[in-house]
Amino acid sequence: MKLSYFELLSPEPVSIPEIGGILSPKLRDISLLGYPAYQNYLAVLLMDTAEYFTMAGYSEQYRSLSEEEKAQIDLFGLLTANEQTLALLQDMLNFFIRENVLYSPEHKGFAVQDSGKTIGWITKDNYPEVCSLICQRICIHPRQKEDPSKVKSEKAWEIMKKLQKGRMEKAKQAAPDENMELGNIISAVANKSNSLHIINIWDLTIFQLWDCFSRLSNNSIYDIQSMSVAAWGDKEKHFDPSAWFQRINR
Repeated sequence: MKLSYFELLSPEPVSIPEIGGILSPKLRDISLLGYPAYQNYLAVLLMDTAEYFTMAGYSEQYRSLSEEEKAQIDLFGLLTANEQTLALLQDMLNFFIRENVLYSPEHKGFAVQDSGKTIGWITKDNYPEVCSLICQRICIHPRQKEDPSKVKSEKAWEIMKKLQKGRMEKAKQAAPDENMELGNIISAVANKSNSLHIINIWDLTIFQLWDCFSRLSNNSIYDIQSMSVAAWGDKEKHFDPSAWFQRINR
């Protein structure tokens, strides 16, 4: 399910039938929670089976499994079978979902409750969709993953393994960009914007912050180009006067 740009920008929860209201937390909420705790939530949200086994200290055992065996592993079941990861998963879901989320061992899933009434369930079947919706609301684009259950031939397995290996090697080589760290982006936007500042910026949702950052970056380029055209002209007609309002969310 792909959310609209309007839904992503809205400070209100996006109500999903039988799941609940998906939130985009405000910067103030993240600050109250604590940035390390927020990062832990993101780690759970973006976790795959390989990362789970690495975290649990069983990376060698995981690598020894065949691709068919890996495809049969239920990540949701692993997370809910361990007391610590279950508690972390429940806390993460409660942070990003408006309603109260409680785990039910009997149903092997999380009951989503509003005023004591169960309005939805989060199970292994819809957990990937819930994670996708949360990622959209917080402006995170998870790395692409192939679904092993859809691989039907040996040749397709080989192609998938090569793709996964290439992405893993690329991810290892890519060093984190400190300029894109959340605290630095908050400071940059607060000091660049004409209306936001370090006091009121905390009322933005996390998606709104990244959207503002993208707009400010694009508008800075537009301003430079427009000044250049004003001074030297645009003989080759490269300047687009409508660029300042072109869609950036794609």
